[in-house]
Amino acid sequence: MNVTRLNLGLKFSIAVTALIVLAMIGVATLIINYQKEALRQNTFESNFALTRNLAEDAVEPFLVFDPLRLDKLVHTVRDATSCAYAMLVNADREIVAHTDRRSLGASLDPATHGEVIRALTDGKEHIREYGHADEPVKEFSVPIKIGNEIFGIATVGFSISTINAGIEARIVSLKNYIYVITVIMVLSGIAGAFIVSNLLTRPLQRLKDTMLDVQAGKLDVEVANPKLVNCTERLHCTKRDCPAYGKQRCWAIAGTFCHGEVQGTFAQKIGDCRNCVVYKESCGDEINELVEVFNQMIADLRYNLQELEKANKEKAQMERLSALGEMATTIAHETKNPLNSIRVAASYLKKNFQGELLTEFLSIIEEEVMRLNELTSNFLGFSRPAPLNMNECTINEIVRSTVDLIRQEATERNIEVILLTDEHVPPVVCDFGRIKQALLNLLINAMDASKEGDSITINTDMAVDQCSISVQDTGKGIGTKELENIFKPFYTTKTRGSGLGLAIVERIVKEHQGNITVDSDPGKGTTVTLKIPIRTYANV
Repeated sequence: MNVTRLNLGLKFSIAVTALIVLAMIGVATLIINYQKEALRQNTFESNFALTRNLAEDAVEPFLVFDPLRLDKLVHTVRDATSCAYAMLVNADREIVAHTDRRSLGASLDPATHGEVIRALTDGKEHIREYGHADEPVKEFSVPIKIGNEIFGIATVGFSISTINAGIEARIVSLKNYIYVITVIMVLSGIAGAFIVSNLLTRPLQRLKDTMLDVQAGKLDVEVANPKLVNCTERLHCTKRDCPAYGKQRCWAIAGTFCHGEVQGTFAQKIGDCRNCVVYKESCGDEINELVEVFNQMIADLRYNLQELEKANKEKAQMERLSALGEMATTIAHETKNPLNSIRVAASYLKKNFQGELLTEFLSIIEEEVMRLNELTSNFLGFSRPAPLNMNECTINEIVRSTVDLIRQEATERNIEVILLTDEHVPPVVCDFGRIKQALLNLLINAMDASKEGDSITINTDMAVDQCSISVQDTGKGIGTKELENIFKPFYTTKTRGSGLGLAIVERIVKEHQGNITVDSDPGKGTTVTLKIPIRTYANV
């Protein structure tokens, strides 16, 4: 089996199981070895204690010399599981009690019991091992004495093979318990490993699936994160004007109001946000944080691609406009002189030749020549705009002066003009004439879209670092398809017009680093809003 081909969860489970097995083997080995030594030590101490007890119990029978009681004592000791023999020897080295009654009355042989004799003579306890490999014996000798007077010695021999057999029997029982515990631990470890690996790999699997979608070109994807926390609820925030109020992933929203100040973009504030309880609870662990980093990366990639596409479109549009501008300039220069000649000739004929029909047609010629001259001027102005003449201006003053230009015509056409100005809008550094031209184009379009009884509302307002001018009419509105093309040069739905009105407005607004939005509802009207940055001479 190729381990590298296994999925991450199975690898994790195998690793955990292997670690548990190795740990249990190591622990079992330590426990068994320790238990063996402990059992040997306990057996040693127990056997020694048994011999000491025999020596103590034999004191009184020795004083009164009670052979029956001495015999009973050694036979009681013999009943111990591993006891091979037990004997009591008096001070004259004679065996007065023995588990093998054939040895009663015999004297200790110095050749075989030399160490026991020395222990009796010295009055000291003694331990020895003797015998052949098949039947080794561990012998304990304890003097029988009162104070310093020695009456004899108690000697007990224990079969080492019997002791080891008893220890092994206990070890086998211990091993069985350890095996059962090991099996339980391994099964529990496998189950726990699968559960934990599933918890760990589930977000990784979602991340992998999403990355495959991104690889296939799908950028409108996002890895789900069920742990997302709403900062409004978590921090009990009441700042309703904050851009992140009531939203998730507040760390990715620019201009939030955390820490008593307005924060910047994602890149500027993410360092602080990583220490925020909302971010930590939303991420949970390192894997979910990786998921959130991936989501932000995809969002940034999506935004950058949109901006790149927008820039490419603007570049293509600028290239087309440049080509159209060159063409318009050439045509305008070539047609201005003939148009002037036609206008002068028509004026001369009109003054010097009378006739109702002739005068009517000559007037039409003059009007059309003037309209062509106006179109030519528009083409020239659009293709080669003059530099901006930036001065500190009052937006409300520009609006009022522009509205005055169309108010009379609006009154004649029974169209109500409503002017609502915010007197708190500060002075703005801009080109008075260009802004007025942009607003006039919007008002002319609103007039053209309105009918008798409709209204046009002009409103000025201020928001953070921008001032806005909106023109709202209650006319026929603009269709969805038309909205997509209204800012394209030479696009128009009018029977008479150059199609440059809104294109000029858009360019003027962009020259002032602002933006323009159009909101229209067919049958109910259109609202066009210009937003211009509030700047001073210090930051122009």
